Amino acid sequence: MKSRPYKASLDLFDDWRSRLERLSAVQSRFESWLFVQVAGVLFGGKSGELVIVKKGAYGLGVSQVAQYCGEFCSSWQINYKVLVDTPHSLKLIMYRIDAVERRLQRASKKFLHCYLRYPFGLTPKTFLHEVGCRWKQTGSVPHEIGIALGYPLKDVWGFMGFRRCRCRGSCGWQIFGDPSPSLKMRARFDEARRTAVRLLEAA
Repeated sequence: MKSRPYKASLDLFDDWRSRLERLSAVQSRFESWLFVQVAGVLFGGKSGELVIVKKGAYGLGVSQVAQYCGEFCSSWQINYKVLVDTPHSLKLIMYRIDAVERRLQRASKKFLHCYLRYPFGLTPKTFLHEVGCRWKQTGSVPHEIGIALGYPLKDVWGFMGFRRCRCRGSCGWQIFGDPSPSLKMRARFDEARRTAVRLLEAA
């Protein structure tokens, strides 16, 4: 299967690669790691990616991680938000704000507002803020984060028990209903990751 990268992302790659050469070795390695982690967002049409950075990874402190993530996202014209800061890791999401906005518009208002009690008038930033607050309060990731991560809505709602459909397997997330669109989406995300690896190896 051929990848379907965002053309804008491919156009940005050369600038980002040139920028890496001017960075410290540690920041360059960290951003290269991020590049592969969020390849689905950069090249595969994924609206967002959950990234877990272990405390002390690459010898970085929390403030350095935040700085480097901000600079990386600025280079790629995407957004990021730290959802949860635990003693062991930072859990953050890197996302395309326009893509998450489209996902929220498509999401069932009944499920979001009546069942899950999210406020009306959600924006990507207010939705992710609320997801982060609920994660901190409960200690568990709210499953509705799948909306921002680009998973098929049928799978998000099916996993949460809001739709009466049988689990048909797993592809990194559980599939409910027709597996075909979920498997195609997963294949696209996997190809995006391979694209990122190839680009790094060729650099």
